[in-house]
Amino acid sequence: MVMVINKKVKRTMLENRSQYLGSFLLIVLSCLLFTMFNLLSYNMSHISSSFEKNYNQEDANFMVNKKIDNVSALETKFNMNMEETKTLDYPVSAQKTLRIFSENIKIDIPAIIKGNNLKGGDILIDPAYAKANKLNIGNHMNIYGKSFKISGFMSLPNYIYPLKSETDIVNNPNNFGIAVISKNDFRKLKGSSFYAVKFNKSSSNLNSKMSDLKKYLKNSHAIILNWTNIDENPRVTYMDAKLSSINKMSSSTPMAILLITCMLIGIVLWRMLKKESTIIGTLYALGYTKLEITGHYLLYPLSIAAAGGIIGTALGALASKPMVSLMLDYFNMPMNSMNFTAKYITASILLPIVFLGICSYFVIRNSLKYSPVQLMRNSCGKNEVNFMEANLKLDRLKFPTKFKIREQLRNIPRSVFLLLGVTLATMFLLFGFTAKSSMDYLMKNSFNEAFKYNYTYIFNSIQNGKPESGEAFCEIPLSLKSNSKMSLTAYGINPDSRYISLKNKSGNSLDKNRIIITKPLADKLGLKPNGTLHVINKLDSKEYSIKIDEIAESYLGQYVYMPIEEFNQMFGYQPKSYMGLWSSNKLQIPENKLLTTVTTDDVKGAVDSMIQPLQISIGTISVISFIIGLIVIYVVTSLIIEENKKNIGIMRILGYRKKEIYSLVLNSSSLIVITGYTLGVPLIHMFLSSLLNSVTKDMTIFFPMTVNYFYILLGFVIIYFTYELSKVLSKRKVNGISMTDSLKSESE
Repeated sequence: MVMVINKKVKRTMLENRSQYLGSFLLIVLSCLLFTMFNLLSYNMSHISSSFEKNYNQEDANFMVNKKIDNVSALETKFNMNMEETKTLDYPVSAQKTLRIFSENIKIDIPAIIKGNNLKGGDILIDPAYAKANKLNIGNHMNIYGKSFKISGFMSLPNYIYPLKSETDIVNNPNNFGIAVISKNDFRKLKGSSFYAVKFNKSSSNLNSKMSDLKKYLKNSHAIILNWTNIDENPRVTYMDAKLSSINKMSSSTPMAILLITCMLIGIVLWRMLKKESTIIGTLYALGYTKLEITGHYLLYPLSIAAAGGIIGTALGALASKPMVSLMLDYFNMPMNSMNFTAKYITASILLPIVFLGICSYFVIRNSLKYSPVQLMRNSCGKNEVNFMEANLKLDRLKFPTKFKIREQLRNIPRSVFLLLGVTLATMFLLFGFTAKSSMDYLMKNSFNEAFKYNYTYIFNSIQNGKPESGEAFCEIPLSLKSNSKMSLTAYGINPDSRYISLKNKSGNSLDKNRIIITKPLADKLGLKPNGTLHVINKLDSKEYSIKIDEIAESYLGQYVYMPIEEFNQMFGYQPKSYMGLWSSNKLQIPENKLLTTVTTDDVKGAVDSMIQPLQISIGTISVISFIIGLIVIYVVTSLIIEENKKNIGIMRILGYRKKEIYSLVLNSSSLIVITGYTLGVPLIHMFLSSLLNSVTKDMTIFFPMTVNYFYILLGFVIIYFTYELSKVLSKRKVNGISMTDSLKSESE
């Protein structure tokens, strides 16, 4: 008998194809995003861990003021590997720099992505720089008068995200790249040296081993100029931050869409069960059991859940590979084979089946709780007036207004579904817009207001006296005493500096004779003026307590600013010592004296290169938002039309014109659409604030949440246009209802 009643499943779904097609598309979208994001995260994590392990990623690197001669003895003493690496920044042009390293054989070994290993006269470059500058394998590059042949493209485990400076937030491959040449070829070039260390993982305490090594170097009269642990290196940790944001998206977004789908299916099923109440009662009378009837109606949601889950998962799996390739354009790692792990594939297919199955089961069981007699009479909760409608005294209102309000009040679940759907679409839409607005504000605050220099020069040794040109500053890397993984930088600056402008929350300039910290640091530590910062000098492991006077509304960097002489006194440097120069103009400084040079144009160019893919992302998110909004609004509008067939037929008999019928039926949801958008604005603000705070917790930046009213208005126009488009698409359905529909059975 079950097979007999199941024959009507296909016919019923075709009759209500707009509702089921909308649900199907939402399931496909949900599973596509779930599979794509999870496979992307899984494969990127796998690629990263394999790369770090196979090519022996460093635990730390440091720079000292003299050559270490007893490397082998230190390796034995501290149960580690140590390797000296030569490096120099070669100015390809006025705005373009290529950072060249000597080839390592023990630590941070170059991974060949494409091409051949190094031979004499060869050079390996990173693929992003090569692509941006149209360089191919076999081309030649001239470096200080010597020609090098590009033998291949490579990745370095300590330069996964090849930032020019550790304080940068984005990389611009047009203007900066990394390269590797043989140690023998590097001897002909002048550069600086740093040491990479890799401790034996059987060592009990890595931080303790590093601290012991620092003390040994100090006792050997070596001055540590720079020390960076791998878990504090933004060239590695930025990818972890990116994966963290992907992981959040992989769960929250698909689940939100899936919950919306559950509500939609629940509403469609409830309406169908109500409509077929007499049929269900008759089936009971014919001997069908409640279990058989429940199984029949479960076929509707489970069939589209299975079909949507399979198709969406397949599309997500197909999309994951180009997404991984796209990620590897930004994060310099060798591509491994894609792993389509069964865990995420299975979960993606089963999730809609489980969610829709459970939701639908409860809707069906609730509808089948009545007796066969009640069902056959179609008297189950019919024409019930809810509490809100009964107490609003709608009879005082004009008919059009009264009709629209009753239409929403008599189907609260449908109205709630529409509200949540529009809110979700709004959040999707404003996600990209708000992120871009925050980025624009960050760049404006940092480069146009806070930092007024064009060039930053960092020396490879401590300088003394008054510089001939430029403005001197000092910097030293610190870590939090209570959390060694949290890094910050202390700057010693001129109290009357013309290149650093620090303002408080009110926009007033701060006195640079005081100790000032930036907002990202203050927020992460919960510090306020007159608070104390307990830190450890990463160069010598000494502990310091720094009393904070002011907090600067600067969003870029976890920085502590203090007068330069106070800096030198606190950290034990000679008076008038400095480590770098800021300047508006380019300075003539010998390359062999410099560790690095950074221009503001480099950073701005890097930001521009980041904004371009962001704009693409905004476009993609906008399309997804449009699709979600259109599906939700169109399905709800279709339901309204189906439920008002009789009323529309009566209106035609009474002489209502098409325009008047459109206004009454199709415009009834206008207020809910506007309310949904209004709710979406503060919700996306809260969600994005939480997301960005989570993503940037291990980064040195803070994204200020700003509201650009142009984007808010643009978002509303897009959402309301979607609503208007759904009404246009629904007019055909209204026109297809004849006057005779008013004479059909009341159950219709």
